[in-house]
Amino acid sequence: MAEENLYPWVLNVAQTRLCEHHTIEHEPIASIDLMERAGERCAHEIAMLPWHDNKFFIFCGTGNNGGDGLVIARHLAEAFEWLENPIHVVICESENPHYSQEMTTNLERWKEMCAKHKHLTWSMLDPDKPVIADKEDTIVDAVFGIGLQRKVEGRLASAIAMMNASDAFTIAIDMPSGLYADQPTPEDNPIVLANMTLTIQYPKRAFFTPEGQPFYGEVRVMNIDMFPPKEVECRCEYLTRKALAPMVRIADAFAHKGTFGHGLLISGSAAMPGATILAATAAMRGGIGKLTVHSAGAVTRILPTVLPEAILHTDDDEQKVSRLKWEGLPSSINAVALGPGLGTDKATVNVIKDVLDSCQSPLILDADALNMLADNKTWLAYLPAYSILTPHFKEFERLAGPAANHFERIEQAKAFAERYQVVLILKGHNTLISLPDGMQFFNTTGNSGMATAGSGDTLTGLLLALLAQGYTPVETALMGVYIHGLAGDIYIRDNAPQSLIASDLPKLFGKALNELTSKTDIF
Repeated sequence: MAEENLYPWVLNVAQTRLCEHHTIEHEPIASIDLMERAGERCAHEIAMLPWHDNKFFIFCGTGNNGGDGLVIARHLAEAFEWLENPIHVVICESENPHYSQEMTTNLERWKEMCAKHKHLTWSMLDPDKPVIADKEDTIVDAVFGIGLQRKVEGRLASAIAMMNASDAFTIAIDMPSGLYADQPTPEDNPIVLANMTLTIQYPKRAFFTPEGQPFYGEVRVMNIDMFPPKEVECRCEYLTRKALAPMVRIADAFAHKGTFGHGLLISGSAAMPGATILAATAAMRGGIGKLTVHSAGAVTRILPTVLPEAILHTDDDEQKVSRLKWEGLPSSINAVALGPGLGTDKATVNVIKDVLDSCQSPLILDADALNMLADNKTWLAYLPAYSILTPHFKEFERLAGPAANHFERIEQAKAFAERYQVVLILKGHNTLISLPDGMQFFNTTGNSGMATAGSGDTLTGLLLALLAQGYTPVETALMGVYIHGLAGDIYIRDNAPQSLIASDLPKLFGKALNELTSKTDIF
């Protein structure tokens, strides 16, 4: 997702319309001129793609989204005038059509252009005469905008079916037609299968849900300089490099290992030693000054062979974590993470309860530590404020109960973080970070290659490194998730996503951090 935007907000339909009306009134700008700006920006984005002599088929509804499509058609005609690319507009009426004023005006403008140029054409949708677009052609979907809240039927369903029947590259404007912006879309609703979506000013919540993922393709945010009124309070944003880069602290020349903090990782068992190795390596690559690892004897015995930098604190038990001797730990420890590879043996459960009783500072809990919380939900009330929890969907379901869909899960995560005053990192595509004050953030880095065993362990180690360095729990969560995902994105620039394994990620944290703080425009 292209990320440079003055307001990296995720707004609902009502809030978006308030921003539009506010911009029209206070810029000031006429509604049709704001439409012109949006269509021109989208056309510019389309024209910058690697086209040659492709034909364009632009499906336009009778509302303002259709008006956007007609503006796009005009500007594409101007951009490709020297090539004379055929551009055909299809007007898609419902059985009882209502034309917006802006749509009507732009349709007349298009008809005037068609009268002057034979390669520009238009027609009314005829369900019995399908529009035939070849694989090399481009379809622009401008039938519905963000306000759709009903099932698509009749002639407009035929328009969507026509677009989906083609192998042409399909670009949706603002939303793929048929997809709801703020709520689950009925499973039987026809929806455009877009390869790319050019969304206007603010990405829609549907773009961050598994249910919407098959339809929107690559999302690019078109900044058309809409600005919000004071009454629009954004409680959800998407993470951008522009917002996160200023958080990164540059160490002075006289910094030493103590400057970068000392973390304690409670992790691992004889059955899962790799979780500790991954998390500990990630912590060291994440910039921590010193790392102490408390684990079973079977784990600490092999750890120096792969990570000699770690300080060992060996459990009395060879197979599992059974007891934590606080008196033997360094006094300089200032951040604690627990969970990866621990298992849920009764003795280990008692260790986790002891940590919760003893620690007053925010903790990082992952994997089996979360499973123990799910089995002992009364412990949630004893978590130090702003502790960081990192569940995937199934772990979160054990903690908070099932959700009917991802829209409900987003609200569930918000309520959970507020109730227990924790920073909740709900892992997955577009990982969701929910804060104790009700704010939420969707991540914009990462890829399918990161859906691999041990990936979560490396995130835990990176979070421990950041927390130990003195970043706040909120900064730790936002930066950690973004850098972790960016490392995965750097990997797939030269490799297939399927080949990524968890141990690849810490090796790329340094490059990811460099990109985060780079002054070069990267999206």
